[in-house]
Amino acid sequence: MVINIKNETGGFKFVGSRGAGETIREMMKEELDNGHTVTLDFIGIEQVTQSFIDEFFGIFIRSFGIEYIRGKVMLVNETQGIKDTINFVIKYSKERVA
Repeated sequence: MVINIKNETGGFKFVGSRGAGETIREMMKEELDNGHTVTLDFIGIEQVTQSFIDEFFGIFIRSFGIEYIRGKVMLVNETQGIKDTINFVIKYSKERVA
């Protein structure tokens, strides 16, 4: 499944809300739980907040561990700033896994 972030979050170039992240998380979880891969397409998105990314990557990692998403979630069309934010959230979340 390909999730177009811009289309799913209101069509803006900047995505910052936890609510938007929750929407993406719900879409992702259904696919991941059914054994499918998910591609997050950031085309047209210039930047995201840590809160937005935490709503899916952070929550998944803290709840299920990194293996829940490893090799199952792909990114396309992400800027370096988006990559940096994702990597920060993943690193932070891995440190907080029980």
